[in-house]
Amino acid sequence: MYKLVLLFLLFLNFVTAQDIFANVIVNSDLVSQTNKSVFINLEKEITNFVNNNSWSGNYYSNNEKLKVNILINVLSLNNNKFLANFEFQSTRPVFNSSFITPVFNYVDKNVEFNFEEYETLYFVENQFQSNLVSLISFYMFIISGIDNDCFKLKSGDTYYDRAQEVLNLASQGNSSRSWQPSSNDGRMNKFWLVENIISENSLEFRNMLFNYHVNGLDILSDNILQAKLNISESIIDLEKMNRRTPNSNLIRIFFETKSDEIKEIFSSGPQFDTSLLYSQLNRIAPFFSSKWKSFQN
Repeated sequence: MYKLVLLFLLFLNFVTAQDIFANVIVNSDLVSQTNKSVFINLEKEITNFVNNNSWSGNYYSNNEKLKVNILINVLSLNNNKFLANFEFQSTRPVFNSSFITPVFNYVDKNVEFNFEEYETLYFVENQFQSNLVSLISFYMFIISGIDNDCFKLKSGDTYYDRAQEVLNLASQGNSSRSWQPSSNDGRMNKFWLVENIISENSLEFRNMLFNYHVNGLDILSDNILQAKLNISESIIDLEKMNRRTPNSNLIRIFFETKSDEIKEIFSSGPQFDTSLLYSQLNRIAPFFSSKWKSFQN
């Protein structure tokens, strides 16, 4: 009887510790293969892998779980060897509102991995399992870290450290260049993503994540003008980081995720002097200059 109770408690702890709710879509339109069951199983297995693991060790109710979308566009398949683009998106609820804000949007291109149709994915601490397991685990820790930084100042350290552990094991455990600093994507890859986010050079970025969301979006319903001022200040402060590390991948990812939202926030009232914000945005994120024109004073 005691053993049964213990097993039940262990099972209950495993169930309630789940902290991410992921929606996974595998798109195989580019692959000329009539048997689609392998893609269905891949989608199902990644969904189970993300949703049934605890990435933080904390308890979250269903409405508190971190919402993540994973879109996998399969480019080719040959003898269980896949080539695919992975797009990761995460969102965050805004306090006292029904609004959901995008937090992380990133595409990892030309990912190679092996997957057999009825394979089960397992995450084992301090062990390399496969390129696919490492890839998904790495981004779940990065996303969890960024999400935590958006609620509490610099609270994502534990998750970034675990992402770096996954990266170190993956770089030793397989030959994929995507885990190395010398990837063809320059500094837009997994190595530089985690390397930059844990660096002291990225202090303003992590401060911005907190101030933009907690002191900005979360008070929109109470004080729109103050919220806009705080959001503006948090973005302007990125100029310090931009001067130290021009063309930072973190800054680029942030504006690829947030540019439409920033345009919407500052294109409507109440109005205030956005000349400095406009100037700094064109310096920090000139690739979105057409959007910044919408609120030029």
